[in-house]
Amino acid sequence: MPSLFHLEYFDPPPELAQHVLALFYFAWDETDIVDRHPGALPQIVLFPHGFGEMRAGGRTQRLAGEVHMLAGFDTAAPFTMDGPWHAIGASLSPLGWAALARQPANEHFNRLIPADELIGSDVNAFAQETNDLYRSGAMSGPDACKALADWIAPRFAAVPEEHAALIRQGLAWLSSSLNPDVEKLFAETGYSRRQAERLVTRYFGLTPRALARKYRAVRAASLLAQPELTDEGEAEIAAAFYDQPHMIREIRRYCGYTPTRLGGPEEPLFQALLRMKNLDRLKEFRVIGK
Repeated sequence: MPSLFHLEYFDPPPELAQHVLALFYFAWDETDIVDRHPGALPQIVLFPHGFGEMRAGGRTQRLAGEVHMLAGFDTAAPFTMDGPWHAIGASLSPLGWAALARQPANEHFNRLIPADELIGSDVNAFAQETNDLYRSGAMSGPDACKALADWIAPRFAAVPEEHAALIRQGLAWLSSSLNPDVEKLFAETGYSRRQAERLVTRYFGLTPRALARKYRAVRAASLLAQPELTDEGEAEIAAAFYDQPHMIREIRRYCGYTPTRLGGPEEPLFQALLRMKNLDRLKEFRVIGK
């Protein structure tokens, strides 16, 4: 059976490695599209084709226009699109969001935001020109990804080094285990517990406990969505939850699925995004920037 859509990832330029996890090009040429988005990572996305609606944070939001940003969602966000739907984007690290949006992530969670509200009206002219070139066939999806990287590169502002260090610590902690110990994070930051919780919430969008809980569910779902789950992956999942009912409840809460449905045909984009390399790249922040 042929794939319903095309999804291609590209590594960012080396100079953007701290800010951009991956560039991506996506095309789904059906007319009626129903799926969901994990919302685990911040993004800036050009939309040359397609419009629709997404439900996040208890409200329905319009998905239309040339370029949007998102800081993340509490839980997976269902959407419907009138296709064909094409997207060109960059998945951002928490540092990338802070440097580009210059806004606290927690104040923009569960929102699909017209990009000019965060980074200025210049983005509209860039998005219009790039999308028009793509729509005319004069620019390919991969070339549009490169153009997006070139455009955002000089627009990343400096983040205070002590805060950048905390972000790196947070990413290393988050990627250290399927079920990272929150107390270990507090012990290693050098901040008081209250300060550390406030800063993690500001840069990651969720409190440390909520962040660990969400990523545990998303990463467990990602492992379960693999065609072949290794013995090591199965053991890691088993150790991360109290028991199987607990695992089922958590994955249903954050992903909208029971694990028995993961890997099925119902929402193919969601399953592809669960397997995306962006989450794997979080591990690299243990060493980047030190």
